[in-house]
Amino acid sequence: MKMIGEGHVGGLSQRRKQGTAVRLAGKTAFLPNADVPFVMQELTLEQIEAVPKNKFSVSLIEPINPLVLTGRASRRFGSGSMRRLQRIKALSRPHSGGGIINFVRQSPGNITTESTNGTVLYNTVISLLDQAKVNVHNLYGKNLALSHNQRDTQPKKDSGIFCPPVDEDCMTDCITKAICHFFGNNDTCKIAGKEYKLVVFCLLMHDYFIRIHILKNTTRTPFGEYLRKSVLKEREKTFTSRTFTNCANDYKKDELDFTEPDRLKIDFRTHPTSNTKPLLAAFHEIGNFFHMSDYFAHLRALQENMSKFRL
Repeated sequence: MKMIGEGHVGGLSQRRKQGTAVRLAGKTAFLPNADVPFVMQELTLEQIEAVPKNKFSVSLIEPINPLVLTGRASRRFGSGSMRRLQRIKALSRPHSGGGIINFVRQSPGNITTESTNGTVLYNTVISLLDQAKVNVHNLYGKNLALSHNQRDTQPKKDSGIFCPPVDEDCMTDCITKAICHFFGNNDTCKIAGKEYKLVVFCLLMHDYFIRIHILKNTTRTPFGEYLRKSVLKEREKTFTSRTFTNCANDYKKDELDFTEPDRLKIDFRTHPTSNTKPLLAAFHEIGNFFHMSDYFAHLRALQENMSKFRL
C-alpha cells in the first residue's frame, strides 16, 4: 500500500494528512477522519472490499481515456485483470449502509500498478460517506444547471400534472434531488430506522403533494407515468406504473391520514420525533425535505406575493 502524493503539505503532519491507520485485509491502510475528509492511496482489491461501506465511499482514479487493458497490461497483470476490474465495478452496486464506489477520471495512465510482490494495486480515493453525499449533490446541481441551459433552447413539454405557478421542470429537479438525497444509487433508503423501496417513497411523496394541493389531477396513474417518463428513466427495474398502482392499493388504509390535513397535524418545518410511527415518520421526513428545499421556498415567496395582488 502506498499513499499517493505523500509528503509534508501545508504544514500538516504526515499522520494528520494520511488519516487514521487501520488494518484492511491484513495490511495497513488509512481511512478518513474529521481532520482528513478524504485519503488517496493504492490498495489491493481485497482491501477495497474490506472498507466499511456504511461509513466510507471508495472511488477509483480512472484514466480520461476509456478503460482498456492493452496487450502490455494484460501480460503484466495476467488474463484475470479485466475480471478484477469487473469485480470492482460490481461493487458499485449499493450496499445497505449507502456506501458508494465509483470512478474518478484523471490524467491518462493505468488505473493499476504492481507492488514489489506482484500484487495488483488500484489508485483509490476514500471519502467520509457524508462528504461523498455532499459531493454527489453538488455534482447533480451542476448537471441540473447544464440541463436548464439545454431546456432554454428546446420547446417546453409540460405534462400538466402540477397546478400553476408550479414549473414542471423545476419540480422535476426538486423531486430528483429528493430521490438522490434519500437513495443515492441504492434501490432502498432508510428513514427513521426503517428501509423503504423507491415505489413506497414515491407513494408517500404523492400523498404529500395531494396534501399541499399542488396537483391538477390527484389520481395515481398520471402521476406514476410522469415519474416514470420525467424522473425515473434510469430506474425502470425498481419503478413502473403498475408497481406504483399496486403499492397504492397496499397502503390504501393510510392514504386519508396523509392526504387530509385535518386528520393529522404535521409541522413539516421540523423533523419527525423518535416516537413517531415508522410510516408516518417517513411521510413527515419526505415532506420536510420538500418544505425546506430551495424550490419550495421560491413557491412560498410567489404565494406571498400573489396574496398581495388586487385583481
